[in-house]
Amino acid sequence: MRIAHGLLALAVAGSVSAASEPQTARQDAERQIRAALARWTEAANRGDWKTALEVWAPDLVGWVPAGADDSYAREADGAARSKPGPPAETYELKIEEVLVDQTMAVVRDVWTMTSRSQGGVTRKQRFRSFEVWRLQPDGRWRIARWIDGPFTPLSN
Repeated sequence: MRIAHGLLALAVAGSVSAASEPQTARQDAERQIRAALARWTEAANRGDWKTALEVWAPDLVGWVPAGADDSYAREADGAARSKPGPPAETYELKIEEVLVDQTMAVVRDVWTMTSRSQGGVTRKQRFRSFEVWRLQPDGRWRIARWIDGPFTPLSN
């Protein structure tokens, strides 16, 4: 009986450990994704588009409310052509939800974009975004697909 009880205890401990491994992996992925979004926001807000480029997967497809589809090549081209100095737009981010399942994750977030014209006019807009993240071969999580909702003007 003692042997059977000991084997049962080992089996239960093993299943608890196995169950906690996926949970730990999901928590780690969520931390990595949140940190990547924070790095993107910080880089974009200082006009460092080469660093901001790190968030995008090589097969990126993105949709804005109006305009051409986004791609990694388009982002890389924009980063290469960016000029040093303060950006015309800065961003604030509120992450609503991060759902992770093995090698894919979905993020719902809300962005506030502040645009400043050369004449000193400031305009704030808010938009919601939906991102699909994939775990890349290098072990990093990157955005593979995204779609932004319509821009809502905010009072200054």
